[in-house]
Amino acid sequence: MAVTKYEAFNAMREKGFIFDSAKDFIRKDNIDRLAQDAMLTNPNVGVPSLFTTYVDPQVVYILTAPTNAREIFGETRKGDWATSSAIFKAVENTGETAPYADFSNAATADVNVVYPERDNYVYQTTIRYGEREMAVLGKAALNLASEKQRSAATILNIDANKFYLRGVAGKRIYGLLNDPNLPADISPATVRTSVTLWSAKTTTEIYDDIILIFKELATNSQGRISIDADLVLACPPGIMVLLGKTTEFGISVLDMVKKYFKNISFVTLPELKSGDTNTVFMAAKTVDGYPVAQLAYSEKMRAFQLIPEGSSYRQKFSAGTYGAVVLRPFAIQMMSGV
Repeated sequence: MAVTKYEAFNAMREKGFIFDSAKDFIRKDNIDRLAQDAMLTNPNVGVPSLFTTYVDPQVVYILTAPTNAREIFGETRKGDWATSSAIFKAVENTGETAPYADFSNAATADVNVVYPERDNYVYQTTIRYGEREMAVLGKAALNLASEKQRSAATILNIDANKFYLRGVAGKRIYGLLNDPNLPADISPATVRTSVTLWSAKTTTEIYDDIILIFKELATNSQGRISIDADLVLACPPGIMVLLGKTTEFGISVLDMVKKYFKNISFVTLPELKSGDTNTVFMAAKTVDGYPVAQLAYSEKMRAFQLIPEGSSYRQKFSAGTYGAVVLRPFAIQMMSGV
């Protein structure tokens, strides 16, 4: 006796194979009901992930260290990219006096003139981009040419900051941190037998070190730099945080410094940390109305013509620097090892 399809379904159900919506079986006598290409494709797994992926329209730019040298002293343009060097005039008043006598010409007053010179260092970078890579990134809503131009400007700015602080090796170009005429770095005071690091010092002990730096400025300037001067204190990030240390009465180092120095500003300068050594930089911005230092450049950025090369493009960018021209070295003092 033949088994009906309903009996077959029930037997399968008892075995755990349940097909509630099934109507019939494919048999030899109805093989034409079988889709002949059904086994040629993979089982359905949904839709490609591309169609369920959200693309954020905001572009996240990778950050670089702050370029804060220009916050210490302002920038000044001198010449242009065709200038080979810059000469600065420095005049020193000299002389002496003698007891007066009607027929005496004793003693003279004179001037000593020197002409320090700095080289103009012109540096460059180049960008290249192709037609196809622009089209590919264009599908991701990115303007490749614009992003590469942004990179060129960023790289030039990073190097300009480096030259302002460290100069250019092999050139008559020095920086705020390594000018040969700067006073020697001083060391922090040693307290409690062996403690010198600010991380281990109290609020008052850190403040005392800052006063020690200013003492050098006041002494080296013969009193021309006073507590009312326009001062700047630059610290690496980790040391700047320590200025927030407070006493048991809630008074921080920052509070104490601002109370004593009426016109002081603060700059975070990552370059003041070298390995495990932290340095603090203090300077007067002007002395007797004249700038203490100038961050000098010949050109901030020069963009050359865009050159097509078959199916790609090339463009060069340049800038020029004299580094930091320190006019009043005695008005800058650093303390290393804090």
